Amino acid sequence: MKKTVVVLALALGFSITNLNASNDLLTSIDSEVIVKTFEVSPLCKAVATGNIELTKTLIEQGADVNAKSNGMRPIHYAAKYNRVELIKILITAGADVHESCDLGYTALNHAELSKAKEAAQFLKRFKKKQSN
Repeated sequence: MKKTVVVLALALGFSITNLNASNDLLTSIDSEVIVKTFEVSPLCKAVATGNIELTKTLIEQGADVNAKSNGMRPIHYAAKYNRVELIKILITAGADVHESCDLGYTALNHAELSKAKEAAQFLKRFKKKQSN
């Protein structure tokens, strides 16, 4: 019993010492926290979530189908998330399939990297038709 009390007292003493040392460390460090927020455009959100009706409405209201949002264009989001129907809508509205995102990837690259098979197949066929 005495050993248990002594061990508990030592453990409590160490934990209080560690807590005080941690508090001293936290108060003695000047730090700056930088929080980056990533705001995605309404069109890119609609495309990424697969909302066909909202995508069509936004395009009808004048949304730019080639405008970047977080470095990616709407067609990149469509390709990444395997949204073939939306890829077709964006192309019809004037989206440039060959443009790259800020990382240098085209829509086809995004589809392949995301294993979006249907989107990759469609984009390959589209590219082939354009070259003929």
